[in-house]
Amino acid sequence: MIALKEHFLISIRPNKVRVENLSTRESLESGEELVFGNNRLLITDTNEPEQTLRQLINKLSSDSLITLSRTLVINPFHPNISEFTDLEKMTFRDMAVNLGAKIVRFKFGENVTSKQLDMGSLASQTEV
Repeated sequence: MIALKEHFLISIRPNKVRVENLSTRESLESGEELVFGNNRLLITDTNEPEQTLRQLINKLSSDSLITLSRTLVINPFHPNISEFTDLEKMTFRDMAVNLGAKIVRFKFGENVTSKQLDMGSLASQTEV
């Protein structure tokens, strides 16, 4: 079986990550014991969040041998940060590309849900 496209919503919080497969609506969360950032930065070191995301995405991915396109919609939120810098956005984007994303989109704000995303628009996009 070949999966042509996979779409995931990644919600990143200071102490938790939630991944939802937008096709199947299945989701998984990391434990609350993780601490990715501090009072000024959502992520201070990308290694632990990237490994956590890789594990969650792999569990939610289809069982196909080939994935031709993976879209990650990243929803970063930190209660003390109202605006993310370009450097922080680049860090999130680089992490997503390392996880196999061909398309990376951002949705800022607290509790963005899959119902708020336009799946038709995501499916038609072709580049990062």
